[in-house]
Amino acid sequence: MSEAAVLGSSQTATSGPGQKSPVRTPAPQSGFAPWKDPSREPIVRFQNVVKRFGDFVAVKDCTLDIYEREFFALLGPSGCGKTTLLRMLAGFEKPTSGRIIVGGQDITDLAPYERPVNMMFQSYALFPHMTVEQNIGYGLKQDAMAKPLIEKRVEEAMTMLELNRFAKRKPHQLSGGQQQRVALARAIAKKPRIVLLDEPLGALDKRLRQQAQFELMRIQETTGTTFIIVTHDQEEAMTVSSRIAVMDHGEFRQVATPGDIYEAPNSRYVANFIGDVNLFEGKVVKVDGNFAEIDWGPGLARFKSLAPEGCTGDQQVWLTLRPEKIRIAFEKPSDASNAVPGKVVDVGYLGSISHYHVELGNGQRVKALRANSARTVERPISWEDNVWLEWPPETGIVVTR
Repeated sequence: MSEAAVLGSSQTATSGPGQKSPVRTPAPQSGFAPWKDPSREPIVRFQNVVKRFGDFVAVKDCTLDIYEREFFALLGPSGCGKTTLLRMLAGFEKPTSGRIIVGGQDITDLAPYERPVNMMFQSYALFPHMTVEQNIGYGLKQDAMAKPLIEKRVEEAMTMLELNRFAKRKPHQLSGGQQQRVALARAIAKKPRIVLLDEPLGALDKRLRQQAQFELMRIQETTGTTFIIVTHDQEEAMTVSSRIAVMDHGEFRQVATPGDIYEAPNSRYVANFIGDVNLFEGKVVKVDGNFAEIDWGPGLARFKSLAPEGCTGDQQVWLTLRPEKIRIAFEKPSDASNAVPGKVVDVGYLGSISHYHVELGNGQRVKALRANSARTVERPISWEDNVWLEWPPETGIVVTR
């Protein structure tokens, strides 16, 4: 069976005689936001954690709370400190200073096997000479668990991940997607309070990775376990997580929900790192209520946008504007608060949408998206066309750093 069939098997729509009923994906937890409740205690707390490797500071004075049942993502480029932070939680690295607390217990100095966490490695780290069921049960056997209980836990994990048919196979007889499932089954078989995932889907191609993301969400919801994932894939973090910590050079740049990270980035770095964004540099000319008027160049029409808290006149700012928020048309809208003329210099057709790169009068290039709602190969707007770009004041976000 192919990886796609295995990873997508929980999505089966029908079941007949001798077939197992499909596993239903639980509905999202409505209103789940324990980080907003000051009375809730976190299950994981990093308290002023620093990690140095010689003169290099990998993690800089990080403080972070993660709550029970969260699917939390540590997101950032290579070398930003996210994996080091995860390894310190797992016990494979020790902080240079600071404390790590899990469930109210200081675990900073505990050995990895004494911690209520289990880690799934990017390489899967399966034992090549063991079968699937032996790999899954290895940690339970090391804990000297009774054989009948081991068998029960292994059966539960294999059933949840639909691995029963592969129980007697060895890792080399499995596809990459199947090996990923075995590694995850081994991690959850011990029923830890926290499962740590280090780039768990990196070995899968794009289509399988997307399927596996939803599978991880289903498993996390089903087990009620706290998942903490390390990834550099922005789409993956946005898809699976309840909250994201965007990291850069060992520091947290923003910790928020995927929606807040995307729609309300707190800096140019976060706006650039998550998705596509257009940046306009300028100065605040006037603040009127909730809106700021921004001058972004001589002879250019001023922009109007929501003003950030504490925004003042003559302050240097950057307007961040997502491509999908921009409307592109041949005529200037009569009631537009923000509208700029330009010329189409590049077009990318992606089926459901088209990407337009428009050069403005000052030479700046802006990216806009347009949905291809009509069934036609010909695009109404094409190369070298003169167009207008327009967006409402509420759609842009002004940042000051």
